[in-house]
Amino acid sequence: MITGYYCTNIFSEQAKELIAFYREILDIPFIKTDDDNSNGVYLGFIENAPTLCIWDCKKCNVPPTGHQSFVFQTNTLDLTMECLKEKGISLSEAIRYDWGTYEVRLNDLDGNEVVLAEFA
Repeated sequence: MITGYYCTNIFSEQAKELIAFYREILDIPFIKTDDDNSNGVYLGFIENAPTLCIWDCKKCNVPPTGHQSFVFQTNTLDLTMECLKEKGISLSEAIRYDWGTYEVRLNDLDGNEVVLAEFA
């Protein structure tokens, strides 16, 4: 049976740029790599916890992954939005939902949805 959740793989035609987006724009920490700095790169916040793993689909000889939706948590959404706007990132309008989150959405270079949420 299933014993845990390891990672989410993204196979991208622009893996190097996508890795830079998550590391440099969103400040998602580097955990490890299975290959090099442009293939098999694991990003996350805690070692031995589920990660986001980005692979070069051309190097792996597989098709690109379909679009995904990733939800990341922030303590202060307004400050996070300010920082991202300074980096030239386009954001949706922030919305406060009745269920207790304050969220904004953006897309990465592959068109994956990135949700940034502040939990009340």
